[in-house]
Amino acid sequence: MKQLGLLLLTIGMLMAGAPAEAAPISVDTTGSRVTGFLQKVQQAYKNASYLSVNLLYRYANKNQPDKNVETMSGELAMDRNRVRLVMDEVESITTEKYTIQVIKADKLIYLSTPKPAQSTDPISMVDTILSHMEGVRTELVRNNGLARLNIYFPSGMQYRSIAMTINESTGYFEKVRYELNTEGLLTEDQIARTGKPGDYQPEGIIEVLFSNYRQGQFTDSIFDEGIYFTRRGKGDYQPTEQYKDYQVYLASSNL
Repeated sequence: MKQLGLLLLTIGMLMAGAPAEAAPISVDTTGSRVTGFLQKVQQAYKNASYLSVNLLYRYANKNQPDKNVETMSGELAMDRNRVRLVMDEVESITTEKYTIQVIKADKLIYLSTPKPAQSTDPISMVDTILSHMEGVRTELVRNNGLARLNIYFPSGMQYRSIAMTINESTGYFEKVRYELNTEGLLTEDQIARTGKPGDYQPEGIIEVLFSNYRQGQFTDSIFDEGIYFTRRGKGDYQPTEQYKDYQVYLASSNL
């Protein structure tokens, strides 16, 4: 499993390149416009029913932005608060009762209770960042029907910047771009140093591209936890026949 790809899936992918020059560009740095941007995205996905989208993930070192160290492709399917994400060898499903992560390479099924909505609310998250972290700057850029929210972090933070681009007519993501420090996310032997080889540099770029949005091309069956396990009692979960050689790991104590 690709190292930073697994990180992205773990921390939550929902979550830009500069738009082509044409119409005049509108730039806004006010908090109300930032909140409005996030509310538009939140509402668009909250109201989405049986929505599918293709994803392309790629990682490059900042000093070689055109050379991808990692690439993954996959598909995201969502119906309001239910989500299924498949990226290469990892499948993640969130329902009202469970969050399930299936890692094929390790033959593991991680099972936990879904996080409360407020803990993943992008508006609350950004408000917290702006209220409690000094030196954070935001910028909202509009051009040709696209809106891009740029968040710049002070030096020394894990993230250097995050840029989220949406289609203003739909509120859906087109691209999410992270500039980040890889130290602390990878083991020391994976990061290149002076005189020491390594695939990853201390600074990197993650991009997630969203394409081919469509509706009504899956059914409720893709969210059925019975595909993966059966519950025999409190704390007793067994993999189904299809996953009989997998181990079920309980990541929450109240299952």
